[in-house]
Parts: sequence; C-alpha cells; structure tokens
Amino acid sequence: MIERRTLGEIPGKPHSVFRPRGASTNASEFVLTRDGFSGGFSLLYQADAPTAVVGNAFQGGDHRRLLGEVLSPAEVPLARRHVETWRAPQGNDLLSSRTALWRHETCRISVVRAASVGELARGDYAFTNADGDELWFVYSGSGTLITMFGRLRFAVNDYVLIPRGVPYVMEGDASGGDFEAFLVEGDPGIEIPADFRNPHGQLKLEAPYTHRDFRSPSELPSTADAARFARIVTLRNNTLSEHRYKTSPSRTIGWDGSVYPVAFNILDYLPKTGKIHLPPNLHTTFRSRNFVVCSFVPRLVDYAEGAIPCPYPHANVNCDEILYYVRGNFTSRKGIQPRSVSYHPIGMPHGPHPGNYFGSVGAKSTDELAVMVDTWFPLSLTRAAAGLEDANYPLSWGS
Repeated sequence: MIERRTLGEIPGKPHSVFRPRGASTNASEFVLTRDGFSGGFSLLYQADAPTAVVGNAFQGGDHRRLLGEVLSPAEVPLARRHVETWRAPQGNDLLSSRTALWRHETCRISVVRAASVGELARGDYAFTNADGDELWFVYSGSGTLITMFGRLRFAVNDYVLIPRGVPYVMEGDASGGDFEAFLVEGDPGIEIPADFRNPHGQLKLEAPYTHRDFRSPSELPSTADAARFARIVTLRNNTLSEHRYKTSPSRTIGWDGSVYPVAFNILDYLPKTGKIHLPPNLHTTFRSRNFVVCSFVPRLVDYAEGAIPCPYPHANVNCDEILYYVRGNFTSRKGIQPRSVSYHPIGMPHGPHPGNYFGSVGAKSTDELAVMVDTWFPLSLTRAAAGLEDANYPLSWGS
C-alpha cells in the first residue's frame, strides 16, 4: 500500500519449495492480493496453510449498533448535525466497542470506545473485515495491533490502516486508560492517493508525507500471538460469521510485498500554506474510490494582505462532509469540542458560524487538529447517532 517491505525469512523465489532454517517441514506460501490478482499483493510464508477450518457458525447477538441501523429519510430531515461521541457507550471487546454513526454501501463511519485497549482483546477471537479496509484514528490509548504480518505499535494521534481480509487482535499497554478512536471503513479499499506518487511508485517530493513517516510491523507474531487466531470472526455482507481453526493461520515465518497494516501519525502530515485560503482537498491524506480522508493539523495560515484564513461559506454539491474534532481552537465552529463529529450534507450550504469568518483576519496560525471525511455519495444517519445528537446545532447559525 506504500512500498514493498519484507520481514523475517523468505525464499529466493516465490511459488517454490521453501524449508526455513532449522525446520523439519516446508513452509506454506500464502498470497494476499487486492483487485483480483491485478493490484498490490503480499506473500507470506507460514508454518501451516491458513485454511484448516474445523467449525463455522453465524455470530449471534444484536449487532445493530456495530453495523449501523439506518434511519430512513422520512425519519430525519435534511440538516447539519453535531454528534457528541463521548456519550456513546463503552464496549468490552473489539466489536461491542463500536458505534456506527453514518453508513453507505461503500463506507461506514463509527466511533470506538472502551475502558482500555486491553478491553478490545477480550472475547477470545480475532476479527476480519472482509467488506472493506479499516482506517482507525486513535484519540486516546496505546497498544499493539497483531496480525499475520506481525506486531505494529500505535499510540495517540496515529492513523492505523488495516487491509481488508486481514485478521487482527489488539493488545493494550499496561498503563491502561480509556481507548477512543474514529473509524472509517472503505470498500473497495483505502489507499495513498495516486497523484502523490511518481511513475516509479515513490511518494513525490511535494507529497504531504514521506515514506519514512509510515510504520509497518516490526516483529513477527510470537507463538502466543498466533494462538489468539484459533477463532476468527469475519464481517462479510454486513453479516458476522465465526470460524474455528485446527492450526493457527498466523504462524508466520516471513513475508514480503506491498499489502500490510501501517501506522501514520497525523502530526507527521506536512500542511501547505498559500497567500490566500487553499481548498480542503489540499489536506487529503487517504483516498477510497468514492471518498477522501483529510487531516487538519496546526499550520501557518494565509499571508496575503487582507486574506481571510477561516474557511469560506460554500456548497460542495457532490459531497457529504464529516469532521471529527480532535483538539485545539476550531476557527469556524462554535459549540464544538474534542470528540465532536459534525455532519454537513449535500443540498445545504455551510460555513463558519457568524463572527468567525471576518474574525479570523490577521491570524498567523491555527492550532486545530481534526479528521475530515468527504464522500461522493449521501450518507445515512444511524439510529445510534441520532441518540447522541446536539439538538441545538442545526439552528446555531441563526443565533
């Protein structure tokens, strides 16, 4: 997804007999691909083929909050919205901690809340999202993502990108503390924008980040890690199934390729500044087929005489806009605080609250930190999100 990387022991040629050093049996090759066999891929060499299923069943229970029970347009008028995510319930495992806020067939936007990252490891299962990639933005908490590719550390302000079809568990740090994250799922996938790359596949010199900013798994799964993948819950077609394995699908000896989980700290994003206000697409960080994820980080602002740094009122008539506020002074909004999520839909102009626009003249910098999702399709509000709304927000521009 970023570049070819390798970890552990691999053979000189793919698709050939490979007996690792000191082993008494041959390793099994496993190929993980994207876009059929035409896109990016990785080759993993494992002690056992990841295929020995000995039991399968539907995952029971009420998953409406996790998947998102969508309200019909007749139930919710078109309006700007503010969801107070800190009021979402905390869960006690990887799935019950999720609350879906908005949905579309190619995208789901959720908040994840647990008493600690350690809580996400409860439930004795690994999870695979087969409907899309997952992009986590970590608001609080730190720990380790464990997959067949190995162990990947994450902490506050990190994006963590998990490719679809990759089983994972999370392990929390001993320090504990609440865990919260903003989660975007994307079908068919979430990638680095193609126009950030040169013809050789490198990130361009003018890209808003460098290859050095992206972290991949640094050590292979341990024996104890691999044992945690004996039971895997998989999401496919918005339905959860569970599979039990005779041998762990995560006893990896080595791998190479360009498809693997990565972490990227939002503060490593390199914002651009102009003489006059630049449009939000200059903050693009990740892209799916029909939506983008943008990062707003502290930066110098517009420096022409009389320039207005605050975003102008606008009607982006093809996009719904979701903004997750992380911290700082939000120049365009009133009544917003960290963990607020605002929604500005197709069909309604939006912009700064009264007084904020001209009040920004003369500012030299901004200290706001936020994540934005712009979709080229209408999002549907979930029943759970409606229960977390600030009822006064839609009318706050008239006060």
